[in-house]
Amino acid sequence: MGAALVLSVDWLIANGRSHRHCRSCPWSQAPQKSRPHMTRVRFHTEAALPMAAHVSAAVAAIGLSVVTLRGDLPSNADGSPFGPAIETPAQMVLAALVSIGALIAWRRPAPGAVLLAFAATGLGIFASVEYEPHWAMAITALLLLPAVLTWFAWQHRRPHGELVVVGAVTIALLGATWAGSTTMYDKYFGPTHPQSAAVVLPIQGVEWLWTGGLDHQGVIATARLAHGRTNAVLVARAGDQVVRSAVAAPDAHRLVRMQLRGLTPDTDYSLRVETDGVLDDSRGVAQIHTPAVGAYSFRIAVASCARTGSNGAVFDEIRRLDPLLFLELGDLHYRNLEATTPGPFIDAFDDLLTRSGPAALTRAVPMAYIWDDHDYGPNDADASSPTRSAARAAYRMAVPHYDIADGDAPINQAFTIGRVRFVMTDTRSERTATSMLGEEQLSWLIDELTTASRTHALVVWTSSSPWIGTAGPTADTWAGFPEERQRIADALAAANVRNLVMVAGDAHMLAIDDGTNSDYSTEQVGGFPVLVAAPLDRPGSVKGGPYSLGMYPGSGQFGIIDVLDEGGSTIEVQLTGRTWDGRTRVAFSKSFVVPDGALG
Repeated sequence: MGAALVLSVDWLIANGRSHRHCRSCPWSQAPQKSRPHMTRVRFHTEAALPMAAHVSAAVAAIGLSVVTLRGDLPSNADGSPFGPAIETPAQMVLAALVSIGALIAWRRPAPGAVLLAFAATGLGIFASVEYEPHWAMAITALLLLPAVLTWFAWQHRRPHGELVVVGAVTIALLGATWAGSTTMYDKYFGPTHPQSAAVVLPIQGVEWLWTGGLDHQGVIATARLAHGRTNAVLVARAGDQVVRSAVAAPDAHRLVRMQLRGLTPDTDYSLRVETDGVLDDSRGVAQIHTPAVGAYSFRIAVASCARTGSNGAVFDEIRRLDPLLFLELGDLHYRNLEATTPGPFIDAFDDLLTRSGPAALTRAVPMAYIWDDHDYGPNDADASSPTRSAARAAYRMAVPHYDIADGDAPINQAFTIGRVRFVMTDTRSERTATSMLGEEQLSWLIDELTTASRTHALVVWTSSSPWIGTAGPTADTWAGFPEERQRIADALAAANVRNLVMVAGDAHMLAIDDGTNSDYSTEQVGGFPVLVAAPLDRPGSVKGGPYSLGMYPGSGQFGIIDVLDEGGSTIEVQLTGRTWDGRTRVAFSKSFVVPDGALG
């Protein structure tokens, strides 16, 4: 294509008759009129500039098309919110605009140059979704080269007024590139609220520490050891009591998994990691409080959706409220990985857990974490994702979780705090076109919810995908699986479940429904309260609904679940949607009758 272009242009230059209608072409046989000029150009330069402009435009158009179709364009490690389905057509349209601009420039240099500049501007703004603004400007400048060459070849024969107009348009387009790319980058990747005030601690024997799997007599911790460390032990202290885990050796990723049992219920513990016989007093220090057995009042924080590299003040606010446990319901980062080995997933955890705010939170509050699409694989990933096995393996290696099935299996899990049963579903790695959970996990969920509703005072179902919404085949929530949603609702109705609360993530908003809109059972027997809590650090948006207490899009947001259980025949739950700066945006409370025979 390039050779054909060059030979065609060479023939046109040599054939003077082909230029007889050109008004200002140096090869035209028509007499030339003298024009004002800004910069004098000699004849041999005058001949070379248009050629250089046309060739560079052809190279830009062809090159952009080739790298787009081949997938050779590098991507932001933070992931793109669009994906190939949008990126590829958009880049091909911009390549087509460059080609059209180059063709127009043969006969109408000024509008052709402006179109080339417009295409370069569009590419720059689009590039800001993948790159920081200064890189987007550099890409724009590279694509502007054909426009500048065309403009320079044209300008010396044009009136000053035309030059001013073209110059103003070009400057405006460059200004729009900077403004648009900055806005675009901030929207998709920039911080949404002030940074955490937590300080970065020095590395001793541990790079990061993460606790979870908390119950009344134990806790699990995973840690990434510093280079050169050969073993680790987790040490818990409460007064004179000291409990030590078994010695753990790091794996190939320098990860260790340590479990403590035999702790005393309803007790504050200080945890320290001992590496190679030396107690860490920096990043390897954490705190937990073991829950009581039986009736027990406690606080849980819940949220989802934190941008990659997030270090927002929202983590400080969650820590300040001193919850017993933090439920993280997916999109812990937005890497949108397509890796087929665990390493990149572990590196993504590493990026989060070495930030001062998230690191301080995970050392102060144990976490129960379930993934959604962006931290499991590409956008809208499901069971067909190539990341499935790698993500599952990385989760088992790096995350301190409750009991889950061994091997290449989903990460659904359940646990008890006080008289409350928490049920966490994996809505991604078993999802197909017809099922959110897969048959095995769906049966497990129905059994857990119905059984726990009789044996516990309260059941809290956590789902990374929102429950409430109008049924539709394209919905990336429970609304996209109406038959499965109805099957669950009918099972709850048949079992007469009346002590269920659901919490969900994914939707970038706070929202609460009192049960008015959450009943999808055939007989319409009544719904259950639903809390949506997000986003930690992403732009706000609305998804699904309606919710009886409203929807509150925003950023730096999270939810609080306060369980008030004095051991009587009722248990109260308070649901609150809060912000990073201490404001309450929505709140709701409800008392439930404790079933006969529930945990005492």
